[in-house]
Formats: sequence, structure tokens, C-alpha cells
Amino acid sequence: MKEGEIYLMDLDFEYKMWKNHIDWFLRDLSIIRSRNEEIANGKGKKELNAVEEMVIDDYEDQLKRMLKRIKTQEQEMQYYNKDFPVTPRHQYVIEHLELRRRMEQVTNDVIAKISDLIKELSI
Repeated sequence: MKEGEIYLMDLDFEYKMWKNHIDWFLRDLSIIRSRNEEIANGKGKKELNAVEEMVIDDYEDQLKRMLKRIKTQEQEMQYYNKDFPVTPRHQYVIEHLELRRRMEQVTNDVIAKISDLIKELSI
């Protein structure tokens, strides 16, 4: 967020970006699942083991929970004017910063895992 006043539209901007990233990650994980199915049917290298598949499930669950939390936050904010400035101590800002911290953590973890899985399932 920029210095000075914080507007709800600033928070909304980040929520839109995060939802876009989550959708992208979920699509990537879906492609990885499809590739693993191809491999399981004898078209390529060794398929993912059960632990790796459970990790994918876990990341999908984390991303879906994060998406649900973002949508809940958006619904709560919809009753306020988006041009309404809030202070850094406002409940929405505090919750937003916690969501940002969690989003950054999940994003870093998922990107690293997707990268590993792509290497594993590629040529």
C-alpha cells in the first residue's frame, strides 16, 4: 500500500490480483494432475507418488481457503464506499495485512512446488 491514506479500493485492488494468482495456481495444479494421469497411463516417465499427490491436494485446499477468505473480506467491504479512507489500524487494514502475509507465504510455497513438479514430470 502506498504511504498516507489507505482507501478500500487499494485493498480491493490487491484482492483482485490475489484471486487472479490463485486461479492461475489452481489451473497449473490441474495441468500437473493431467500430466500425471498421462504418465500413469504409460506415456512418459514415472508418475508422482502418493505423498506428492497429497501435497498437491493440500496446496489446492490452501488456495481454495484463501480464495474463500478473500471473497468474504470483499463481501464485508462492499457495504462501504470504496473511496472511503481508513487508518492503518482499521480492522480491514489489519485483516488485509494478515491476508497479504498468508498470501505471500502460500504463493512462495506453491510456486516452488509447481516448479519442482514441472521438472519431475517433464522430459
